[in-house]
Amino acid sequence: MSDDRGGGVLDRLVEILARMLDAAGLNGKRLLWKWGQRKKDLSERKEAASVLLRSARGPHKMCPSCRALVPKAARRCSECGASLARVQAPGFGRLLTQIFPGVTATTSLVLLANGFWFLMMMMAQVKSGETMSGGLFGGFGGELLVRFGSGLSRYHPELGTGGEWWRLITAMFLHGGLIHFFFNSYVLLQLGPITEDIYGPKRFWVIYLACGIAGNLLSQLPRPVNTVGASGADMGLMGLLLVYGFRHGGVVGQSLRASMIRYGTYMLIFSLLFRSHIDHLSHLGGFLCGGLAGLVVPARVSGNRATEIAWDVVSLGGVVLVLAAFYNVARSLSP
Repeated sequence: MSDDRGGGVLDRLVEILARMLDAAGLNGKRLLWKWGQRKKDLSERKEAASVLLRSARGPHKMCPSCRALVPKAARRCSECGASLARVQAPGFGRLLTQIFPGVTATTSLVLLANGFWFLMMMMAQVKSGETMSGGLFGGFGGELLVRFGSGLSRYHPELGTGGEWWRLITAMFLHGGLIHFFFNSYVLLQLGPITEDIYGPKRFWVIYLACGIAGNLLSQLPRPVNTVGASGADMGLMGLLLVYGFRHGGVVGQSLRASMIRYGTYMLIFSLLFRSHIDHLSHLGGFLCGGLAGLVVPARVSGNRATEIAWDVVSLGGVVLVLAAFYNVARSLSP
């Protein structure tokens, strides 16, 4: 009611202003037309937001085979019996995919986690009164990275505070600067949705996390190092899709192989240009882990209920592991 009154008052004010413009020999009708177009635009945006919220809060999802509406918790269509394991149910995940078209839910959540932690580091940097080395597009200092969970080897001769298990995990959500963050985010945006479409969100999350940990393990264990970045996990997705492309064959497999070889070439060139800032062992560890996953992890969702429950448990365990790792970081940050 109050919105309608407010709109009516604004309408009358615009009409009065338009009459005043006409009386002064100016174009009042033009003002009325612009106001009408603005109201129409706002109404369309409001309706779009309402549809978006309804689709995210709805109790049903649609079967892709027969288009029947079924309860959002259903795993098989009650009408045709088709599997609904890959159908996005209403909820936060669907809301993310509609806000960011083309970006799947789990990929969006990983990007949000990376972005949130990057923002927290920037706020800590500003609070400390220090500036990023090299300006806005430069990097964070080593001490700040260590505080926020960088992958610090137990053998590091200078910092000497490594050995915490959780650094194998938190390091893959940290980035050294804006360029580093944007580059890894771009790669994830390219490979994440493809992987989710082929393997499903649970397998994608488990593989992504495993590749990131594998990359950090290979990087941190044999040498003194202070490393950050999601590139090990990103390279794991590249290795996964490359192996899938070779195993799958056909037009899809050939297209995936060509795309991954192209991305690999870009990564090689980038590594040569910035070789002093690239953690090659992390890339190698993630890539090998992804390639191994491509050999042993089935792409299609299994019809076996026990298998799917096992993936539910493993993926949830991955979430708990990440939360526990960041809890350790938060505990170390607290005064």
